[in-house]
Amino acid sequence: MRERRAAGLLPVDGQAPRDPDELLGPAVEETLTALELSESDCAAAQLARRYAAVIDAASDPAWAARWLSPLLLDCLVQLGATPSSRPKKEPKRAPSQLDRLREARRP
Repeated sequence: MRERRAAGLLPVDGQAPRDPDELLGPAVEETLTALELSESDCAAAQLARRYAAVIDAASDPAWAARWLSPLLLDCLVQLGATPSSRPKKEPKRAPSQLDRLREARRP
């Protein structure tokens, strides 16, 4: 019961219970687990966990999300956990007419 209240799943002092799908902590933990982090990434990973915990525990989640989410996102970008921070892969494409002409001229 205490763990559920601490996780924001049960009401505290008249507050409505938090929807587990709205909590960032479990999502951040799942993301960090999926990454192959080195020992030098531990501090940034712990900082991301802490930002998520503070946002989840805030009495005003909108305020916390507004001011702390950019900091959390910066941590995740530095760890390579966002699509924009991953290396881009060139899509395979069919050879163009120019490619075929160049290939035909090669000795």
